[in-house]
Amino acid sequence: MKYIDPHIHMVSRTTDDYQRMAQCGCVAITEPAFWAGYDRSSPQGFADYYRLLTEFEPKRAATYGIKHYCWLCINPKEAEDAVFAREVIALIPEFLDRPNVLGIGEIGLNKNSRSELQVLEEQIDLAARFSQLVLVHTPHLEDKLKGTRLILDAIARDGRIPVERVMIDHVEEHTAKIVLDRGH
Repeated sequence: MKYIDPHIHMVSRTTDDYQRMAQCGCVAITEPAFWAGYDRSSPQGFADYYRLLTEFEPKRAATYGIKHYCWLCINPKEAEDAVFAREVIALIPEFLDRPNVLGIGEIGLNKNSRSELQVLEEQIDLAARFSQLVLVHTPHLEDKLKGTRLILDAIARDGRIPVERVMIDHVEEHTAKIVLDRGH
């Protein structure tokens, strides 16, 4: 059986994983930009990461007959410093025309802070200005419901991106209804 993995972080996986996935029928993957387990110290670190997602990983995946697609953003876990985040967001447009880029993601909230919300709104704006699809990361914390509402409100407030162009990820039993009720 052939399948597509819609959300995987191959940057932290070995080539053995690609080989096993191909053997099991994987034909394509999508890799959202995410937190590396530590906060990057410069925008250049993000530029290197975006090159990895748009140049290196597609070649590595192709070796095993797998198509590699990606999403680009600054992850909510690294969005506390809005000035730094803006510098990173300014780098993203130069990568949006790469053939494996699907859109902006996974954007969202982590701690539901004011700074994270501001960076989320700026990335929604980026997606709208460049007509990009959006992949949203809802918080993993106990405030998941509040964070999901804040995210949905930010998307609705902007109003330029149709709901069918926004995928809300990491939805759970207690957040599914509000996401579906908003048309996602």
